[in-house]
Amino acid sequence: MKTLTAFLLLLSTSFAQDVMQSHPRQLKVLAEDSQVRVLRFAPNKGESTPMHSHPKTVVYVVKGGKIRLTLPDGTSSVVELKTGETQLRAPVTHSDEALDDLEVILVELKK
Repeated sequence: MKTLTAFLLLLSTSFAQDVMQSHPRQLKVLAEDSQVRVLRFAPNKGESTPMHSHPKTVVYVVKGGKIRLTLPDGTSSVVELKTGETQLRAPVTHSDEALDDLEVILVELKK
């Protein structure tokens, strides 16, 4: 059973895509070069993005609120982002749903 679960997690992660490929309205590329991509994520309450992946990322919260994050294995958690908070995040695959209006700057590290 553990092997099947690990395989399904790996399979779902391998099919996750770059979030910009789904053209979400709430995301905008602010700058990009060969080393980084800077995104503005500003969803309204109730908006969501499909399963996608991020490389290692620096997160700066411009306007805080709650967001539900769901991992490829189906587990989810509600996270409260606080205005002015900065986070260093490991690579992740997830989908999300804004439970409040938010504004976040993401700096994705390509290398």
